Amino acid sequence: MKSKTKGFTLTEVLVAIAIAGLVISAGFRLIAMSSRLMGEIDAERELVSAAQRIWLRFRIDPRMPDSGRDNMNDNVTWKTEHDTIPIADYELSFKRVTVTMNSPGNRRSMIIYVADD
Repeated sequence: MKSKTKGFTLTEVLVAIAIAGLVISAGFRLIAMSSRLMGEIDAERELVSAAQRIWLRFRIDPRMPDSGRDNMNDNVTWKTEHDTIPIADYELSFKRVTVTMNSPGNRRSMIIYVADD
């Protein structure tokens, strides 16, 4: 008499372990990528916040220097270029302000435009 036992063959078990390994590996890779992207998003948010502060300072203080360092974050600097755009019979003057954040291993910059008074 042959006994009928229900169970998995060695091949089925090995295939299941291989598939589980691939799924777990992909999961760890997604976690690592999302962690890296969260760091980039935080850095971009910090740059946008600093650019908004600098833009507001330019709007409030007409004697704002053409270059400097953010007073809330030492890694953030700005440099101003004066420019004009001809519109019909009028020259529209403005300041092109390049805001740069130099954090370790990461350099980002953003350009903001401020009307020249």
